[in-house]
Amino acid sequence: MRSDSRAAQVVALAAEQGGVVTSRQARAVTSVSVQQLKRMVDSGVLERLHHGLYRLARMPEDVHLDERVAWLALDPDVVVWERLDQPLPTGVLSHRTAAGLLGLGDLDADVVELTATRRIRLSLPAVRVHRGVLSREDWQLVDGLPVTTPVRTIADLAAAGTDAGHLASVVRDALTRGLVTVEEVVAVLTPYAFDYGHRALDGQGFLEVLIAQAGVPATTLALADLARKNTTTTDTAATGAAPDAGQLSVAALMKAVTESPQARDALLRSLAAALGQSTATASGSETTDADPGAAGPAAQPADGTSTTGSGRTARTARTARSAKTADR
Repeated sequence: MRSDSRAAQVVALAAEQGGVVTSRQARAVTSVSVQQLKRMVDSGVLERLHHGLYRLARMPEDVHLDERVAWLALDPDVVVWERLDQPLPTGVLSHRTAAGLLGLGDLDADVVELTATRRIRLSLPAVRVHRGVLSREDWQLVDGLPVTTPVRTIADLAAAGTDAGHLASVVRDALTRGLVTVEEVVAVLTPYAFDYGHRALDGQGFLEVLIAQAGVPATTLALADLARKNTTTTDTAATGAAPDAGQLSVAALMKAVTESPQARDALLRSLAAALGQSTATASGSETTDADPGAAGPAAQPADGTSTTGSGRTARTARTARSAKTADR
């Protein structure tokens, strides 16, 4: 009877961990013996995945099973919920594996990659553990697994020398989905610009090449810059303070012009307003530059007709009639 109770506890423990449990966890939490675990395997309750690693039988297919097993193997003594409460849960899934879990780019991920703050060697096949510095801001949960954030993933891939084409696809997806800002990407690419054939520390140039390589027109960058400047001007006028530069990125523009007709229309209105402001500013500057006290000759139109007297009055009247018609 006691054996059945412990078996049930093992099943419950595995279910709370995505269907996977280590023998060390099972023994620590339920006091189950190695022989009892073997009997659970023989009876079809558990499947043995690797030495000391088990999975509940007849569970729905887990597309992230390899990643889940590799992460559990980093620290097989501690249960999942205790590890995830830690600022650094022993290690996190990273590099190409993180890109795949985040849905970024089109990288092949035939090896499960993790990053840990100390040297860890696993006997699992097709698993690679990198050693690196991590903080709580560097990872997030994806399907119950700790995964490096998009910006940290880009940094790791660049540091690992990932070919520019695949890196470009990751950057493109992260930007178009609004997961990162241009400023963040430039910051993490800057240390590796020279390694990819760009001027040392030229993160901006590096990013522009990657975006172009990913199939995003260079004009998109120019439009984004114009929209950003327009937003900054408008928000400053309304609130008296400039917005965060990261609030409007190439990501927002790219997403708007490719996915949402409403957003595209709003963007075009924003750009039109920016162009109108630029024209008005230029006209205002010309007026200001002129001597206000001077009474120079009136400007002549290209066809040579005068803008003085009845001609000007007639045009003013036509303009007024047009405005009334538009109002109706």
